[in-house]
Amino acid sequence: MRRPLLLKLTGLVLVVTLLSMGVTTFFVTLYASNTIIENLYIDLISDAKLVSYWLESCDDWQSAEIISRLGDKIKRTITLIDYNGKVIADSYFPKYYLDDLADCPEVQQALGGEIGKARRICEIIDEEMIYVALPFESGIVRVSTTANEIMYSLSSLSKAALILTGLVSLVSLGVAYLVNRNITEPLEEILEATKSLQVGEFGRKVLVRSTDEIGQLGRAFNELSLTLEKMFNTIHDRENKLNAVLTSMDDGVLAVDTNLKVILVNRSVAEMLNEDQDSLIGKELIEVIQSYQLIEIVSDAMTSMKSTVSEIKLYPSSSRIMAVSISPLEGESNSTIGVVIVLRDITELRRLENMRKEFVANVSHELRTPLTSIKGFVETILNDKSMEPRLVERFLTIVNEETDRMIALINDLLDLSRIESGKAKPIFEVVNIKKIFADTIIMFRSKMEQKDITIENRLEDLLVMGDPKLLRQVTTNLIDNAIKYNKESGHIWIDSVIRKDIAEISVTDTGFGIPADRLDRIFERFYRVDKGRSRQMGGTGLGLSIIKHIIDRHNGEIRAESELGDGTTITFTLKMAKQNLGQLKR
Repeated sequence: MRRPLLLKLTGLVLVVTLLSMGVTTFFVTLYASNTIIENLYIDLISDAKLVSYWLESCDDWQSAEIISRLGDKIKRTITLIDYNGKVIADSYFPKYYLDDLADCPEVQQALGGEIGKARRICEIIDEEMIYVALPFESGIVRVSTTANEIMYSLSSLSKAALILTGLVSLVSLGVAYLVNRNITEPLEEILEATKSLQVGEFGRKVLVRSTDEIGQLGRAFNELSLTLEKMFNTIHDRENKLNAVLTSMDDGVLAVDTNLKVILVNRSVAEMLNEDQDSLIGKELIEVIQSYQLIEIVSDAMTSMKSTVSEIKLYPSSSRIMAVSISPLEGESNSTIGVVIVLRDITELRRLENMRKEFVANVSHELRTPLTSIKGFVETILNDKSMEPRLVERFLTIVNEETDRMIALINDLLDLSRIESGKAKPIFEVVNIKKIFADTIIMFRSKMEQKDITIENRLEDLLVMGDPKLLRQVTTNLIDNAIKYNKESGHIWIDSVIRKDIAEISVTDTGFGIPADRLDRIFERFYRVDKGRSRQMGGTGLGLSIIKHIIDRHNGEIRAESELGDGTTITFTLKMAKQNLGQLKR
């Protein structure tokens, strides 16, 4: 397991220890070096005094051989110099190597009556030398030695200091590691527990080992963890309730901030827009709902801080109409932080309202025409007492026909209302659809003979599941339409196709046909392809609408196929009875 903090603290202690030991060693070594050099100077001064005392008591003090033996005894280089700086004798170098030393600093100091000291490189042997010059009665005595004498002592001292530094560093490293580990281990536990909090694992505690600041931190973390767990559970519970409410709402709920960016959206909005719910979060409102009208309404609501109700389209070319309710969101300081938008799809409601208005208008129109005609003829008869009986009979016949048309219209309206409202619930049973068509054909035989229309019932004994009364109404309207809108000497065919457990039954005529652009509207109430001809033939415009509703109640489908001037085919489907399926399998 990586422990970067432990390594950093231990490394810091090691660096501090090394720096401390380095600085201490440097100054100790410097002090020792200065002390050794000073002691060496003292030794050289003592040696120089002894040599000067001995030379003053010796008669042959200028002899090079005596100076050489004396230098060997004290293990120093001895040089005798006169007051002019000329070398008299030297214990190590021949005299001609050292002719004149008057320019040497130690000699100049001695000529001034002081003890001369110097440390420099000797040009003859190219080594560092330490010199001490002392005046006596007959001249100057100079005693010198190489710097190697102090270098050896300093080297030994440096080695000892390095070894001591290494030992102290190792001990410090071990102690620092143990101490820092006791500090970092609780911190690592708190760090791991904090990571658990990040992923929602609340309630986790850390072991408190001490009463110091780290122990206090551990106890504070444990208390914080419990507090966060309670807060999270509360927030999570509220969020679940809110999500449950939003998800169960059929209305779309959308919340945006002051920058018109989506911050909340429910499932209904995503379904309305056919988008993924999460992908809508963070988008601009205009990207989600492409309606500048909505943007203006939202902006006005933010400015006025008042709720607004309106209607919009999801996008300019959309046929869907949305009722929009907008309410501002207020923050703690009563400032607007966004708005909540509630969307309700009222497309179907508006369509039904339009249908209701159209229905009322159509019913009023359909009733007003015959009523106006009836009123006109009745007023004519009442105002003209001398009207011929032949005309009276003709007018009354027209009144009777108009009355029959109104009765048929009202009956169709009642049937349609009863079917749409669900009051006329189908009572399913096994029905021989061929027999129902055969009975219907017999009922319309006289009408067929008037227009010289032939009909072929090519159905086999086909058993389907349905309500006999409602299916008879279907066959009646289909055959009636096929006769009404057929040509003289026309033809009608009744066929069927079996597809698995579904029977497709079609009625085809050789009538006037329907334009292709009007086929999708023929099942609407009061819709007529040729209004004049339909009224003339006694049609109410409700027959196909009634048929469609009946087939829908049988869980079937109905469609129309036609070409103008080339007849029409109406096809509907019914579920086949099990008895019929058994016969087909055999």
